[in-house]
Amino acid sequence: MAGRDTKSVQLFLFVGRIYSILSALVGVCFIQIEANCQEINAYKTISSGNFNTLSIWQVYNGTSWNPATNLPDQTTDIYIDQTHLLTLSQNEQVKSLFINAETGANQKLNLNGFNLDVFGSLNAFSGAAPGSPSGAWNSQNWIGNSPSSTITFRGLSRVIIPLNSWSGFTTNSRYSVIFDPDSGAELVVEEPFKSLSFLIANGTVRQKLDTSVSPNFCPSFSFNNETLVYGPGPFGTFIIESGGTLVSDCNDDIIFRSNTTSSLLFDLQSRGQLVFEGNAPKMEVANFQLNGTLIYRGSTGSKIFVASTFLDAGIPSQIHSLELQSNNNLTLPASLSFSGDIIKSGAGNFIGTNTHLYTNGFSEQHIPELTIQDFTLSKPSSSLISSGDLEVLRNHYMYSGILDLANHNLELNSSGLGGLNYFGGSWKSINQFTYFNTPNLLTSANATFPYEDQTNGGLRKVQLLGSTAGGNLTINFTQYPGAEYNSSFNDNDGTPILYRLFSYFQFSGLNSSTNLLEMRISAHQLIVDDVDDLRIVGTGYAAPGSHLPGLDPTELWARRQISIDDLSGVNFTIGSYRTLSILPIELLTFDAFWQNKNAIISWSFVDSKDLQIELYRSIEDTNNWMNIDQITSESSSQNKFQILDPSASVFKSNYYKLKIMDQDNSVHWSKIIRLGPLNSPESNIKIYPNPYSSGELSIVIPLEYDANTAIIQIIKINGEVIYESNLNQSQMIEKLKSLPAGSYLIRFFNDAEFQLIRWIRR
Repeated sequence: MAGRDTKSVQLFLFVGRIYSILSALVGVCFIQIEANCQEINAYKTISSGNFNTLSIWQVYNGTSWNPATNLPDQTTDIYIDQTHLLTLSQNEQVKSLFINAETGANQKLNLNGFNLDVFGSLNAFSGAAPGSPSGAWNSQNWIGNSPSSTITFRGLSRVIIPLNSWSGFTTNSRYSVIFDPDSGAELVVEEPFKSLSFLIANGTVRQKLDTSVSPNFCPSFSFNNETLVYGPGPFGTFIIESGGTLVSDCNDDIIFRSNTTSSLLFDLQSRGQLVFEGNAPKMEVANFQLNGTLIYRGSTGSKIFVASTFLDAGIPSQIHSLELQSNNNLTLPASLSFSGDIIKSGAGNFIGTNTHLYTNGFSEQHIPELTIQDFTLSKPSSSLISSGDLEVLRNHYMYSGILDLANHNLELNSSGLGGLNYFGGSWKSINQFTYFNTPNLLTSANATFPYEDQTNGGLRKVQLLGSTAGGNLTINFTQYPGAEYNSSFNDNDGTPILYRLFSYFQFSGLNSSTNLLEMRISAHQLIVDDVDDLRIVGTGYAAPGSHLPGLDPTELWARRQISIDDLSGVNFTIGSYRTLSILPIELLTFDAFWQNKNAIISWSFVDSKDLQIELYRSIEDTNNWMNIDQITSESSSQNKFQILDPSASVFKSNYYKLKIMDQDNSVHWSKIIRLGPLNSPESNIKIYPNPYSSGELSIVIPLEYDANTAIIQIIKINGEVIYESNLNQSQMIEKLKSLPAGSYLIRFFNDAEFQLIRWIRR
């Protein structure tokens, strides 16, 4: 059942439930009406009129009602009696609000475009004030009468919509609800609540399940049903801002427009929280923007990821962060993309055996130990760090970014139905990699294993190319810093090996076969005079098989032909029969950071005497290096260096590396470091109203944004830039007014700074 809405059968059951529960209480209330049913100093209306008209109010002194001498405020309750209409002419404050809700009550409160702060609760009653608790019947425009009207709940923790004293039957509620209590406060909703929109600006709102009836009843959040005004389709937004939290005890009827129509948008903003206490929560919402944290907790029963049942509802498949606090397992959906962290803080586990998990965040992300059906790494930058083993049952897609196993295991394709699909990115700190059901034909797409060389820098990719007899391939990469010079052994063809890296690979597990494979290991970020110098060798001995010429001056592949039966029991690494070197100078630190919008690059050596140092920068990728500074160090006491890079891009990633030339004119390169974009400051540019429906629209831009240099962009939530122009406020306003309904990012920037505003067009 989709909540207490407009169906007659639901109304009948609802009324029966209320009055059966209250049958004993109503009699007591009528007997003691003058003593207990309203607080001393409570107000009631005696006629229709404006809130600030003193003559419409009476005040209860404990025994009788008397003409008011002061207006209500946040410390006093107010009652709007039957047939009366209370109208606001300015923003007002009350403690609790009691509204007559009998059939035919019609409009009772006209907010008139203003805001009413409520420090107590919202209540409906029947009979003469103070009456007895009652549900709100199907009245037209019962509250509001203006899309810009708002009721804001403020103050301390409490129940704001009491059980049996409200309902969602007011189909045309024309007002928005804001929850903005004191920090740390929890506001409890016990009955269905309907409005144009809901916003949690601060604190916690709990949607409390009524367990006193069977089946248990959820106090739904629903939205205006005026189809002639707002159309017949999905309508209504629920927003949780940074610092706000919604806790739902429910499984069904959490949010919708009506019993058959979904709400339009659920917007969980950055650092907002949505907490599910139920086992199988359902949210009937057409569009989800989940940029905060989803939290699952509750002590009983396995959990299922949030779903939808209405035909016009969407299925949330893109989130920021997900946390499992429960001791019970959570089953993930068929497809889930995340840009933040997946956190396991209880004893329960994430069940992903039928899930394709995508990671695509810009900053560092974290996951716990996982078993997942398919896994895609597509991060524009930074790392995904796993705190446990990662088992991918079927397909592992690598597009970009770093998968950091933190010395845990990576297992792939135990189902035998998938494999590795490599397009880019790297692996870091893998204890052991196992490729179950290894393909019979190994190619660069399914057999490129992209290990980061953390001790010597660079991406030490390994490829095995050719036909196999199957098996379960295991790869171990053992990393030691530095290299051996004058290795004093010869390759199988008699060529002397002068150099080899101390780090090495071990392979095992392929089924026995005499088939020949081509092995490749990349010498990325090593200084290679000629790619033909490269050899694959053992650790102090010739590797089995035969040498193949080096390949590709960019990838710097060392190559060797080797039979599958000769793979096991050998340490394979990169060697050279001529000049090949990594950085022999001990670089202690190498770092980059922002300081007052300037890029600062610093490094230090153990001994820096007689060094020529050049600093190189590449913007957005590592393919376009530019020499931006050079330093000569003539003294070993000068071992710390710091350089200002005023031309670094504040909007893009900046990559840096050092070229070091010693007194013997040997050239060595450092590892590459990244300096990410400078974070956008809190915006002091204003666009209002926001959200915007129609009418006047204003943009306030500080004077430091010069119209000749400042740029404005309008960006869809998916990242598509749909408008870009120089600063022109009137032109920008007209463009915003012409946009279709949706959520947009408005970006203002010049040479010195940028600011980002999220703007909603209704």
